[in-house]
This record gives sequence, structure tokens and C-alpha cells, in this order.
Amino acid sequence: MNLLTGIWFTALLITTNAVQASHYSADSLLLYFRQVEEATFRHHTLWDKDIYGPILLVDTATREVYANLPDADGVLKLDKGVYRGVLPKKITFSNTDIQWSGTHWAMITLPLSTGEEDRIDLITHELFHVAQPSLGFEPRREDNNHLDLREGRIYLRLEMTALEAALKARRFNRAEEHLRNALIFRKYRQMLFRGSETTENSLEQLEGLATYTGQIMSGRNKWQWREYLIRRVEQFEKIPSFVRSFAYETVPVYGFFLYQKDNQWNKEVDEDTQFTEFFSEAFGVDRRILLQSYVKQVAEEYRGRAIADEEAKREVSNNLLLDMYREKFFEQPRLEIRLEEMSMAFDLQTLIPLDEDEGTVYLTITLSDNWGILNVKQGGALLRNDWRWVIVSAPIEINGNNVIGEGWVIELDEGYEINKNSQGDYQISKKMATKPLSDMDELFY
Repeated sequence: MNLLTGIWFTALLITTNAVQASHYSADSLLLYFRQVEEATFRHHTLWDKDIYGPILLVDTATREVYANLPDADGVLKLDKGVYRGVLPKKITFSNTDIQWSGTHWAMITLPLSTGEEDRIDLITHELFHVAQPSLGFEPRREDNNHLDLREGRIYLRLEMTALEAALKARRFNRAEEHLRNALIFRKYRQMLFRGSETTENSLEQLEGLATYTGQIMSGRNKWQWREYLIRRVEQFEKIPSFVRSFAYETVPVYGFFLYQKDNQWNKEVDEDTQFTEFFSEAFGVDRRILLQSYVKQVAEEYRGRAIADEEAKREVSNNLLLDMYREKFFEQPRLEIRLEEMSMAFDLQTLIPLDEDEGTVYLTITLSDNWGILNVKQGGALLRNDWRWVIVSAPIEINGNNVIGEGWVIELDEGYEINKNSQGDYQISKKMATKPLSDMDELFY
């Protein structure tokens, strides 16, 4: 099971105009590929490697795919300089990296942005994921559910507010003061939640470095990059869930300022690097013990009281929401699905973590497995933390291979069926094989 397959990289927070055509000409596609190839070559010294590689552009309406290189299994056919084919129904599409047809691809969904910088940013982000193992970074999936808790959210928001102030500061030395305060909030948050330095670091290595790489290769100049980061940070607190989205914002902002000091700083990072300590050393944060009274005093400069009040109100309403989902997925009739060889695509901004032993609610998700395809558009699905079970509400209608529930649809593969157990819950299981009648059976029938 590829646990990372289908995890979306979205252009979080930045709304861009997109090409709306339903047909993509070879000239346009070749232009996209050439622009990315030129960008990766121009910035090959960033990682001492040209990360250009296989790119798969997917038309989400038709599942037609357009590639810059052939696949290892020969599924794609060359047509006017572009390799074309149709993505199998079992493959979920999203902005990600994926192993398919014998090749490791950077997959990007169409339509792309009309802005060249945004296109290159997105595609090189995913190309970095393809190159990540060869650069010495092994992706790890870690949960950061503490960032959905009141104090976790408070001190992340304070960190982001201080980072925003750093970006808007007119003098570099003043920006560094804000960066040091941002790191104070970060270090204090990680003191409150044991193990969070490790789990946050894992996601920052996975997605933070990829985002930084895409932004460097995008072609934006220093001032365009700064304004781009400001727009993203300003909108960050509007995201419903921080648990999977924070790393797309933190590393690029710290990286922006590190780049001004040493544009090769990223080469000092390896898979053993702890970003909190790395950034603290780079910006001169001392190693004293952080007292709550001091942290709260610093917070006053960054709307600390207002943020705490907002998060206290959110906690009340969020607890009611969590109780509603617990009742839905644990007390009411439901469909429990065993995962075997799962791939999935989801919106990383809309995750709702329950307790550690319960799992996470995905408000929208497409999940493919041996038994078929689950498509959840609303109402959510609960993915257990071991990624072995997914739970949705009980089916409303079962019509052959099509199973419909509240806000979800399953297209079952042949060989699988829905069964109801004695507790009133449903499960997907393999159909019992029917033994063909022998000649002797026929005589006694």
C-alpha cells in the first residue's frame, strides 16, 4: 500500500485563473513541459540535481492523460510530441507523485493556472517529491492532530502571525526579531505536546521542502515571492484544518529569510535535521527554558488575547461537531470497509481528527481499493488511524454494483458484495465462489 498516494498538494490559499478549455492542444502541453524543463535546469544547483522527470497531466473530466515521457509499460502513445493515454478508473487523480505503469510520475490535474509562475511552482513541487528519495529524504506519514486542539491552534496561529509580521517588516533586523518570536511560539507549542517536534518535522520535511523548491523554481523575483508569501500567510488562519496544511507555509517563510542570508542553506538539511533547532540556530534564538508568563507576554504583540478568545469559542463548537461524528460512525448503523491495497485523494484542508484511537474524518475523499471505488462528496468518511478501515454511514440503496449512501457512492468490483451483520452494520466481502455442478451432481438434482 502506498500510503502517500493521492495526498493532494493544493495551491493552498491562492486563487488563480485557470485554463477552462476541455481540450488541450499539443502546442500548449509542450509549452508547459518546456517551461518546467527550463526552470529545473536553471535551478539545478538548488539540490545539485536537475529534478526534471516524468510528468503526467490528467484531464479530470475524461481521465485522459498527457505525459512528457513514455511509461515503462508502453501504455501511453506518442502523438504530436506528447504521450497520451487514459488513466484506469482504479487510479485516483490529484496533485501528487504516483507509481503507475512502471514509472514514478509527478501527477498534476488539469486545468493548470494561466500564470506561468504558478504552473511551474505546482509542477516542480511534485517533481521534487519524485526526486525526494534520491536526495536522501524518505517520506514519512505522521499525524499532527494536536494542531486541531485549542492550544495547538493558538500557538501555531501565533507563530504564523509573527511570520506575517516578519514578511511585512521594512528592515531585516526587525524581521529577524519577529522570526525569533515565531520560533518561541513554535518551541513552546512543541513543549506542550510531547512528540510533536518529531511529527511536525516529518511533514515539514515532506511538504515544506517541496513547497520551498517549487517557489524557488517558479521564476518569481524576491519581491514577487515576498508578496506571494504574504497572501498565503494572511489567509492561512481561514483554513478549517491545520493538521496537514501548516508545513506548506512554515518552511517557505523561514526559507525566504534564510535565502537572503545564504541561498545554499537547504543543502545543510538532511533527513535527520530538526527544523525547530535548525531555524533557532540560524536566527539566534537562545536555549533558555520558556516560561508560560514570558510566552504570553510576547503573544500580546501578535493578537494573543484575541486569538485565544477565538479558539476558546471554536473549541466549544468543535467538540459538538466531534460528538456528532462519533455518534454517526460508532453508534449509528454504518458500513465498515477493510482496506487492502488502497490509494486515495482528499482535500487536506478539511480533515477533522477525533481521538487517537478513533481516526480522522475526511469530509471529501476518493478512495480506490480491490473492492472498488468510494467517492465521498459530503457527510464525510472516517479513516481509522491504522489506515486499515474506512467507515461511512449505512447504505441507502444497493443496486447491483452501485451502492449509495448519504453523501457517498461506491462502485463495487465484480466479485464483491455488501452484507449486513447481526448488529445491523454493513461490510464489503468477497462473493462466495459458486462450485460448478459435476455430472454426478446433475443426476441427483
